[in-house]
Amino acid sequence: MLTILELNIKKIKESNFKLGNLFELHLRKMQDRVSKEQHRVRQEMRGRGIKVLEQYQLEDCITAKYPCRGYTHELSLLWSKVKADTEMRIAEYLGVDISSLNV
Repeated sequence: MLTILELNIKKIKESNFKLGNLFELHLRKMQDRVSKEQHRVRQEMRGRGIKVLEQYQLEDCITAKYPCRGYTHELSLLWSKVKADTEMRIAEYLGVDISSLNV
């Protein structure tokens, strides 16, 4: 999500939007919020003894291996799922209802 926001900030800087500075400021604020949430989640995982051991990206999914309660687990997420979840989270940060979008 941080990568997506950074790419959009770069595009705004390269454009000639009249309100580009305001959009950039808003995206930076979102980046701060995402970073704080990421930190909170990492702390919670650490408190539960969960640590990502290995992570790799394939063409169709992202996979992570992690230990939990003495066993090593593997989680794979399709990129389409990651994209949908990211869009929903960004819409939440923006306070926008995306249920009416035809994507």
